[in-house]
Amino acid sequence: MSLPVAYGNGTSVEAVVQAPPVVAQLQRVFEALDDEPLIQALIGPTRRGPKGHSVEVLWHCVIAKYVLGLESTEALRRELRNNPFVAQACGIELPDAIPHHSTFSRFFARLSKYRIAARLKDVSRGLVRSCYDSLPGFGERVAIDSTTLKGWVNGGKPKRSDSEAGWSIKPNTHGKREFTLGWKLHLMVDTEYELPVAANISPGNVHDSVRATNLLSEARFTTGRFYPKYLMADKGYSGKPLYLVIKNQYQATPIIDPNSAHKEFIEHTREMRETPSWKALYAQRASVERVFSRLKGQRSLNHITVRGLRKVTVHSYLALIAMQALVVQEKQVRTCSSRVAR
Repeated sequence: MSLPVAYGNGTSVEAVVQAPPVVAQLQRVFEALDDEPLIQALIGPTRRGPKGHSVEVLWHCVIAKYVLGLESTEALRRELRNNPFVAQACGIELPDAIPHHSTFSRFFARLSKYRIAARLKDVSRGLVRSCYDSLPGFGERVAIDSTTLKGWVNGGKPKRSDSEAGWSIKPNTHGKREFTLGWKLHLMVDTEYELPVAANISPGNVHDSVRATNLLSEARFTTGRFYPKYLMADKGYSGKPLYLVIKNQYQATPIIDPNSAHKEFIEHTREMRETPSWKALYAQRASVERVFSRLKGQRSLNHITVRGLRKVTVHSYLALIAMQALVVQEKQVRTCSSRVAR
């Protein structure tokens, strides 16, 4: 892909400049998404009046923001202005065609509508099914945990700017209690490939164990092939009721670290927890922490500039989709390369 000089100085001569690798990566990510139902839902019925920006262009720009790990809409617009290759990969040919900040805001609001948000979740589910198809052993060993997300809210004032956010209390790395007003991302990941299997977003004051069954049912709803062998979880999921649900309904072996207050559960699992295999499996629970770290550090998960549960859910799913699509397209590239080598 070469850069038309018209993007910079108005001439029609093509400069002999090769596109950076990120452009091919973005194009493969777009191709990996089963997003046609979402795009059709966004287009909606035909209306009179100005056409405005293409839905596909806006959608690709939003996905590019999370793939590139950009912190805000303004950072995305700067990237589109400064990197014509990225703009062209998203379908923008001229600087004047870059959507305004308000256009992106309205588009995000549309993504957050109930019917559209359901289609957005289906894009993520489609990528999970692709992982089951292309990654051997995907979903056999899974781990669940949650992470706090700081909300875009004035927590110190009597009237909050986001009434749906809630306070979460978690010990930090120094063992001290840390208070965060915002949200929780509850996540189930495959421990071998470190990829999401199911997700759920809640206010920050919802306990981890409350959303565990939601993750399990979401994983089963996504694919009927969800039959894990082992499920790892920390003390936040301690308790016999969840243990029995995992064991009896999902036919998996629960690897759960018991809370010191749950004496009966401690005795029930004591013999199993003393085996080397249990300890080795529980150590794999750290994979979900690494996924959280990558989502926050590389996929903009920690940069919340929207309010309300539904919009935060869309923000979280866009970060998940970017992570999932990158792995799926990398898998496709490796498959094509191996075929060429043969």
